[in-house]
Amino acid sequence: MITSRGRAAQRVLATYETVFAAAALIGGICLMVGAPGFRLPLSALVPLGLSSWELPGLALVIAIGGTLSWAAFAAWRGDPEAHWFGYAASVVLAGWLAIQFVVLGFREPVQWVTLSLAVLLVLLSRLAQRAVPS
Repeated sequence: MITSRGRAAQRVLATYETVFAAAALIGGICLMVGAPGFRLPLSALVPLGLSSWELPGLALVIAIGGTLSWAAFAAWRGDPEAHWFGYAASVVLAGWLAIQFVVLGFREPVQWVTLSLAVLLVLLSRLAQRAVPS
């Protein structure tokens, strides 16, 4: 049985994951369709052997958005193991950060944003883990 403190921690985790999953969906679509606000040149994809932003956009939607949606569903449902889904999403975010590092180097603000989002997800998952009795 999950206490009210545990439910509150899971709701915070689920809200964060839901908002971030929606942002990943929007960001991935922007990459795929070449939204006007997206300004990175195609030459940035040369290290990955790509000539279009469609595959990175699809990866953002499926890998990041999908993993976070899966984690959010577990947390909203009140699954006592929901924090492990959050940790799994953090691993996927770390992989996305590694790809950004290969493509952009470690000089763009997007890497700092991704890193801070991943760290926050780990901290929220840890909070949910501590709040739910084993």
